[in-house]
Amino acid sequence: AVTLPIALTDGKWHHVCVTWSTRDGVWEAYQDGVKKGSGQNLSAWHPITPGGIFILGQEQDTMGGRYDITQSFLGELSDLQFWSRVLTANEIHTQATCGGHLVGDVMSWSEEQVELHGGLTELPFEPCH
Repeated sequence: AVTLPIALTDGKWHHVCVTWSTRDGVWEAYQDGVKKGSGQNLSAWHPITPGGIFILGQEQDTMGGRYDITQSFLGELSDLQFWSRVLTANEIHTQATCGGHLVGDVMSWSEEQVELHGGLTELPFEPCH
């Protein structure tokens, strides 16, 4: 596990990108297109296997359960993307500054079936328009 060196407490929209390579465990964290931190040996050679469930906005105390309402994310999320490769620093900056819009080849927010639980609401959002 890694604690990301990112702060999102000003009530404004931010672009966040985290890269990770299973080959060597190298990770980088970007906020608004600027690299904020990096490290290595994060689960090196432990690829993410298919068939799992990705839970967003809720910390789980056991695999797939024991959710605590006090540990829930409170805020808004949009345009989550996953790629099968590490994006370059230039690609990340272009995404963050609305110079282009890459669509994830593993998962794309606009294409995936998202289940909402706990009174969540889906709203339209165009970050670059």
